[in-house]
Amino acid sequence: MSSDDSSNRWFEPALFQHLPPEECRELLAAKSVGRVGFNGPDGVQVLPVNYVIHQRSIVFRTAADSALANAMRHSRVAFEIDDIDEFLQSGWSVVAVGDAELVDDPDTLVELWGEQGPKPWAVGLRTQFVRITPIRLTGRRVLQQ
Repeated sequence: MSSDDSSNRWFEPALFQHLPPEECRELLAAKSVGRVGFNGPDGVQVLPVNYVIHQRSIVFRTAADSALANAMRHSRVAFEIDDIDEFLQSGWSVVAVGDAELVDDPDTLVELWGEQGPKPWAVGLRTQFVRITPIRLTGRRVLQQ
């Protein structure tokens, strides 16, 4: 391949495929880091979080009374995971839109503090569990032709 051929590669059209909801759920269950998008005190924010899937909901931990925890009180949020290969110009993305709430049910908290709960990478005390219950789950895959 000549250098001209490789530079033209960046302009080749890609094929987009919509992912069915079940595949989106499988991809969500296979990952442990995603990004939550929400309206914060300074406008729209997107933050990475470690998460688990618990009873078909996305659950992560944050610091109690943090800006993130406060923004999660009965809010509509977006949550995204993806896997991108820049060299092959391919990948996939899953977006869940849903209602966030602070977890306060004692039985659920016992389960989440156990082995199946999320383990934050960030330092500091992260005792507030947040649950996002998806109302819309979409995904797509892009493949180079």
